[in-house]
Amino acid sequence: MKSEKEIPLVTIIMPTYNRAHFIGETIHSIQAQTHANWELYIMDDGSDDNTKDVVLSFNDERIRYYNEGRIGITGVLKNKAIRESKGEFITFMDSDDLLAPHKLEAQVKTLEQYPNAGFSFTNCHDFNEQGIQRIYLNKQQGMEVGDFFQDICWGHKLVFIQTVMLRRECIDTSAYFRENRIFTDFSFITNLASNYKAVILYESLFFRRLHKGNNINSNWTLDYDEYLETIERYKDEKKLSPEVANNILFIGVINCGIGHLKHQNKLMAIHCFISAWKYKPLSIIPLKKIIRAIVGTSA
Repeated sequence: MKSEKEIPLVTIIMPTYNRAHFIGETIHSIQAQTHANWELYIMDDGSDDNTKDVVLSFNDERIRYYNEGRIGITGVLKNKAIRESKGEFITFMDSDDLLAPHKLEAQVKTLEQYPNAGFSFTNCHDFNEQGIQRIYLNKQQGMEVGDFFQDICWGHKLVFIQTVMLRRECIDTSAYFRENRIFTDFSFITNLASNYKAVILYESLFFRRLHKGNNINSNWTLDYDEYLETIERYKDEKKLSPEVANNILFIGVINCGIGHLKHQNKLMAIHCFISAWKYKPLSIIPLKKIIRAIVGTSA
């Protein structure tokens, strides 16, 4: 059995904004971890509810709370926490979600078992008051080690930043979060995957709460913008071949158009479908999508 000094310290980084009604339950799920050697950095983005009061009500010296006013870019908050933190391993959390009690322990053991892997990520599921709504990876047990860069770019392996645990030394070679966009998780994860092998834990260890206040619900187009810009950059940097990148971009732009249709924005949807021809000039799929958008049938 390892002594307390030999058990690795895990840094958990949690940006938050006006989550007083959820953050207490989230902190409890961290305190319930079977791996107890952790430090939690709560980076408050200028909440004007009683988030601070809820956090400070926890008498736990492992919790560190920061509030420097409204910034609006989580990459800035996460980078500050990374620089302040001391953990050998780093992981991330949202202040409205929950963890399985053994998540930290499972990922630490996995990274110790596979020293050539720079990071690990797990399966996850969405939940709301009615229960589990979606499990993201089809396999739900076992693990896999490998180079998943292209799979993540394609979306074949869907990775949420909250499921990722990485070694601290990976930050030095893979860089910090970008600070010029609201959403930068995809570029951070794929940049990490372009430099390091990973281990997938197919068990669902992260529980993503669905509610009306989810940021992705109101800013979904910004998420797409970051995704498409990142793939374009990898094509320019030759991390992805032009053929692979164009195929990914074609599907991404088409899906963005479908998203606009779901939000009743027909003009933006048609613009996306037209833009898709840039990546596959001979495809008839954009034409079919445009016709369906105009006549009002399902895309």
